[in-house]
Amino acid sequence: MRAANLAPLGYGVRHRHYQAIRSIGWGLLQLVIASGLFLAVSHNTVAAMPQSLAVELEHLGLPATAISLYVHRLGDDQPLLTHLADRPRNPASTMKLVTTAAALDLLTPTHTWQTHTYVLGQLQRGTLDGDLLIQGSGDPQLVIEDFWRLIENLRQRGLRHITGDLILDSSLFDRSAINTKPLDHKRYRAYNTPPDALLVNFRATRLEVFPEGQSLRIYADPPATTLRLENHIKVLTGRCKGRTGGITLTVERQASGTLAKLGGRYPVTCGPTGFGRVLLTQDAYVYGVFRHLWLASGGTLRGTWRSGVAPTNQRAFASHRSDPLASTVRDINKFSNNVMARNLLLTLAAKSTQGVATPSDGRAAVLAWLAQAGIRMPHLAMDNGAGLSRSARLSARGLGQLLLHAWHGPWGPEFISSLPLAGMDGSLRQHFRGLAPERGRIRLKTGRLSGVRAMAGYVTLSDNQTHAVVILINQEKLSNRIGDAAPAAVLRWLLRPR
Repeated sequence: MRAANLAPLGYGVRHRHYQAIRSIGWGLLQLVIASGLFLAVSHNTVAAMPQSLAVELEHLGLPATAISLYVHRLGDDQPLLTHLADRPRNPASTMKLVTTAAALDLLTPTHTWQTHTYVLGQLQRGTLDGDLLIQGSGDPQLVIEDFWRLIENLRQRGLRHITGDLILDSSLFDRSAINTKPLDHKRYRAYNTPPDALLVNFRATRLEVFPEGQSLRIYADPPATTLRLENHIKVLTGRCKGRTGGITLTVERQASGTLAKLGGRYPVTCGPTGFGRVLLTQDAYVYGVFRHLWLASGGTLRGTWRSGVAPTNQRAFASHRSDPLASTVRDINKFSNNVMARNLLLTLAAKSTQGVATPSDGRAAVLAWLAQAGIRMPHLAMDNGAGLSRSARLSARGLGQLLLHAWHGPWGPEFISSLPLAGMDGSLRQHFRGLAPERGRIRLKTGRLSGVRAMAGYVTLSDNQTHAVVILINQEKLSNRIGDAAPAAVLRWLLRPR
């Protein structure tokens, strides 16, 4: 996830504190930290940071006021390290830990979603003289393979031809209450996809570019009858030289569907490439993908699509049951999937209200759960449950308390195993490979926005002592170099033999 111009809360004041410390001079600063402490002003308190870590962050150019830390060895009464741990900061995608931990407790790991279909009319000899309705239940992970299985289930039940429309029921979620504005004005990027009760394949289309001789062929995966592609890419000759980013995309909404025009330049010697985008509106995507798969399976569909509500006095004709919540939580945290987390928050809302779900109902459900569990997060400001926000806030101590609760809770194994493994998978696949002497000792959820880097999870030392760790960095114009190096410095300090 990326966002532009995300300034940390109160950055200007903290920056002046830091500049005042720097004006003392390096020699005097060495005297200050000789005792093993680095001082930083925060909310009328003085926070302490170990000398070696303070010096390393200083060398990186990261002000001590831009980072919050919370490290707590499991089983201890008090944390090992707190630094500005009560300061509210933007957590980026580490907010997903709050949503998924609450969901595991409130729904249990075995919770599933069911997508139902209803025949509205007479079905005789394979022909439905009427409409087919698909009702969404908020499944965050109804991927294309699942949608295909649902269509095959319809065929196995004897349905071949539909004379009416495809009716789409997304009424479980209140669309009018969902913020659909993209975070960074990049409306076609998949990470900005809004949630929906009938979300199919994350509403994503992958555009594939495939060289054929001295020309390029483009195609969409999955195909949709409501999407047309036009290829205006200029083919370049010569060596590739890594020039794979020269393709442009423009999208036009038309009465007959959506037209995506690919332009720019691309060397055929670079080989195949592809990228995912959200090109179609929600209902046009579901209908277009359904119609393509339905026709490909030998069926017919005369009508178009419209919204509707499933009948309450009729049994479903065919259904698809999702994988259990534990699998969904794993994919949300491992790969930081925003729309899945947003769908999950609305699922909590639907369970809490037993009615049409809104994000505010989801937030209320999470706050009630925190209070019941005894987890103190007084600074929590949650909007969509994914952390895809400039206004989201929490403190390092609050998130650390949630990690301690989750570790000791009944669903601890499911929660812990959902976190990315350093140097091995998910969003940590390329990070911290050389830090831990043994694989699997660092499990951290990552968070990344412009001006924000965050990590939270568990680190096990060589003596098999596990620590809950939270690192929150908010700094205007935070560079990738510092954003990557500062968490590594914190982990090196923690992993260092004592």
